[in-house]
Amino acid sequence: MKILITGAGGFVGTYLIRQLQKKTDNEIYGAVYKSTSDISSLLPQNHILEGDLTDFAVAESHLQTVQPDIIYHLAALSVVGNSFANAIKVINTNTNLSFNLFEAARLIVPKARIINICSANVYGAVLDSSRPLTESTPFRPLNPYSVSKINQEMLGLEYHLTYGSDVIALRPFNHTGIGQTTDFLIPRLAQQFAAIEKGQLAPTIEIGNLDSIRDFSDVRDMVRAYVLAAESCLAGEAYNIGSGKGYKVSQVIDIFQSLSQAKVEIKVKKDLVRSADVPTGYFPVISLERTISDILDFYRQQKG
Repeated sequence: MKILITGAGGFVGTYLIRQLQKKTDNEIYGAVYKSTSDISSLLPQNHILEGDLTDFAVAESHLQTVQPDIIYHLAALSVVGNSFANAIKVINTNTNLSFNLFEAARLIVPKARIINICSANVYGAVLDSSRPLTESTPFRPLNPYSVSKINQEMLGLEYHLTYGSDVIALRPFNHTGIGQTTDFLIPRLAQQFAAIEKGQLAPTIEIGNLDSIRDFSDVRDMVRAYVLAAESCLAGEAYNIGSGKGYKVSQVIDIFQSLSQAKVEIKVKKDLVRSADVPTGYFPVISLERTISDILDFYRQQKG
């Protein structure tokens, strides 16, 4: 199989490359926005394609070069909290690059299977948070990022219905692991706990909403699900991917406390509450406790 991963230099992209490399007959290409996304240790240089997918000529060139059988579409501006300050950029960028990819694929590799990585963030302000979310739960977006992901998913559906493109939409819930930026909750807490243990930070952590509930998966489980989806899911359909279990932020902090010898005081600050906090109600292999332990150990080993 010839495989193209867009956004290959991002957090999830690097894990997906490693997962796909377990099958030795896969020929993997990674599309990256800038050379600062260094994946040279993972792929040969001639399999790393640089360029801005918001330029149609770049999308066209990538697909002409690779002629992929499968495309994993990960490329996106993906920090939810920052999407308010950069709303137009987030909506336009994520919509534009997705359109270019689908259109270039239609023209150059019309039989390619496209795994369209969307987001469970599209569910937003769920009307009845006591019920598990299903793929038929209505979209009620709370932030510009989720609006951009609805656009991305609907573009994929349009290409499937209009042109017969082999597009599958995946709606992953929160996923985390080593290498994710501290813009996200668990890496940020891990960095802070590790710094407190080293005496580099006062033993106090400020947090927003302790009662916000999120479904967390390990990124290693998530990319395994992406590969399974490419093998078995139906074109034109959308699939939720998550652990199926919600954790309050307070429970996540309790796990950190149980793994750390440092005694940490938690202070709630209302100005840190995100207006976009989403209440949320495959079978993951890796427990949240193990995921947190791995990330915490990573930060413990960092110097400075």
